[in-house]
Amino acid sequence: MSPARARSHPIHLPLPSPLLYTPQRRTRPWSRFTTTTCTIINHHHHRRTTPPHTTTTAAMKLYPSLSADLAAWAQRQPVFFTGSAGKHARHINVSPKGMTDTHFAVLSPTRCAYIDRTGSGCETIAHAYENGRLCLMFMSFGDAPRIMRLFCTARVVEFDHREFQGLVRAVARGRRSAFDGARAVIVADIWEVQTSCGFGVPRVKRGLYKPGEGADRGPSADELLRQGYNAEGEAKLDELCVFEARPAMDYWAGKQAEGNTLRDYQKANNVDSIDGLPGLRASRRDAGEVLWVRDARAWAARVARDWEAMAVGFVAAVLMYLLVGGARALSL
Repeated sequence: MSPARARSHPIHLPLPSPLLYTPQRRTRPWSRFTTTTCTIINHHHHRRTTPPHTTTTAAMKLYPSLSADLAAWAQRQPVFFTGSAGKHARHINVSPKGMTDTHFAVLSPTRCAYIDRTGSGCETIAHAYENGRLCLMFMSFGDAPRIMRLFCTARVVEFDHREFQGLVRAVARGRRSAFDGARAVIVADIWEVQTSCGFGVPRVKRGLYKPGEGADRGPSADELLRQGYNAEGEAKLDELCVFEARPAMDYWAGKQAEGNTLRDYQKANNVDSIDGLPGLRASRRDAGEVLWVRDARAWAARVARDWEAMAVGFVAAVLMYLLVGGARALSL
């Protein structure tokens, strides 16, 4: 079993200027950090079998708030995703968002917000009203891989609310004061930040925006676009040609397989989730778990957490007992 994880409650702060705070990054002493040594390979070497020359170590880390450097990095990303779900609904919603320069802002180390424009659905708004759970995910398409998730409690400020105009100005950072079709601002109180490596996420081909220096400037842009896309060069290029797979994932997994250490890594990192839920069954067996015992505990914890349904059921049973007893008394 993983150690108990403390949970911070949403902090409701006044809305400061998004440019004024300078938080310090802090790590939780009780967090379990999983370290994965992966490799970034220079873009000129697409099929190398020898160890690459540039190496970085990436770890899954948890923070109680958003540091200034991570906030600035999030603002530079061209796309982010929102994830939410109803408490008992079947659908899980994931929505892509863009325009981070005017539609997303970090307001403090524990608060961010984004402008929600009118669309064909309103899943995030509905889920925020029901349970407030929201996850925002950012990822890097550059040389340095990263995935960052912000675990939040969301609040909806609709267009007819008195806070709406002020929040729009704060999120847009003075660039605009109104947006056609803006139906709400989603204010998200951050209670945990997670960063991890993003070696499975494709990257933009580096040669397109940082061509080689000197006499040999490397392949042309057209050659770069066609690399790994179509060997004969017959297919018409499209927007996907700017991406390439990162070679680090295959390299790292291959080294783990060669050293017969992949199962050990899974046992150390895949037994449970960050919330302590049972994870990969093969790893749990390797760790010596009795699966049915752990699964039963997880089921009991899940039932106990659904206290509202239990309370309603108990009250309904009491009322039914009283009604039946009263009806019998009147019939006598």
